[in-house]
This record gives sequence, C-alpha cells and structure tokens, in this order.
Amino acid sequence: MKTKEIITGYPFVDHVDQDSRPELSIDFLDRAYTRFYTNNQNIINFGYYKLMGYKYDFKPYLKKYLYKQYGSWREAYAPNKTKLRGVVFGKIDRIIELKDK
Repeated sequence: MKTKEIITGYPFVDHVDQDSRPELSIDFLDRAYTRFYTNNQNIINFGYYKLMGYKYDFKPYLKKYLYKQYGSWREAYAPNKTKLRGVVFGKIDRIIELKDK
C-alpha cells in the first residue's frame, strides 16, 4: 500500500489560525502546476504555493531548470521538462537541468 506524502502549510501572515494548519497531498502539485500557472506563478518561479495565508513549499519535489526562450535565459521549477514546456508559452530553444550541490 502506497502512502500519500503530505505537505504542511506554514503561515506567512498574522491573522490566520496557527493551530489548524491545512495540509495538501503531493497529488495537489501535479494538478496545481498546470492549472494555477496563469493565476499564481510562484510554483514555477520560486517552488512554493500560497493559499489562504499559508505557504506550501514544493521544492523537495521539483527540479530546477534553466531554459532559453527568445534569446534570454530564465530559471524555473518543474516536476519534469514536459510539464515545463506545457506551462511556458512560446517556443523554448533549450532546457538544462540544474543540479543541487
């Protein structure tokens, strides 16, 4: 039986209830990456998602990529190259995976 990984949200504002922290499953990342890209680019640019005063850090489950588009280089977090291509509009010339030290 496979257990679902749970990500706990950490408050980034003072007016949220500190005692009841909402949790998201790792399955949420797959849906949120493509669905909420147009509304919230924090998953792509910084590796976290903000929801109702809580911040969910998805960096341990994402890879960091460097991609070239229209002559300039940009950094992005994505689960894989296919998902990155799906959310970035326009032609991507090159994608390089950045390794952690």
